[in-house]
Amino acid sequence: MITIISLVTVSCVVAFVVTRKVIKIISQKKAIKRLSALLFPMGLDQKEAILGSIDALTHHRFGREDIMDYYLKIKGLQAVNLNDPVDFWTRNYLLQPTRIRLNYFEQVKFYETFLNYPEIQGRQEVITSKPPKRVLHAPVHEYA
Repeated sequence: MITIISLVTVSCVVAFVVTRKVIKIISQKKAIKRLSALLFPMGLDQKEAILGSIDALTHHRFGREDIMDYYLKIKGLQAVNLNDPVDFWTRNYLLQPTRIRLNYFEQVKFYETFLNYPEIQGRQEVITSKPPKRVLHAPVHEYA
């Protein structure tokens, strides 16, 4: 009896682990196709130019697949609104962590280059005042 229970437990754990890995691989393949079509509308030349600039930005520390994964996930999260209907595979892929970690300076360059932040024009205003205090009024009791 104990051997049957242990055998069932082991098989359930193995099935769970294998299923998670398979879903991750399938979602990666399907989402990369969809995100590449969305993020690289001009085709392979645009893709190679972007990957080359990221490769130069990181001083050739990472492989092309890892850089592509980072770009698709970060830029994909900006381009795809996850609050709107998004297919399961793309959502699953975008919510997985990236395979590489850029250091602070590389991240700043990446965000300045690719995430379309508007440049600050003119002088910068520093907010030094405190937010206004919230005025609490005494509760009004009305008796009928």
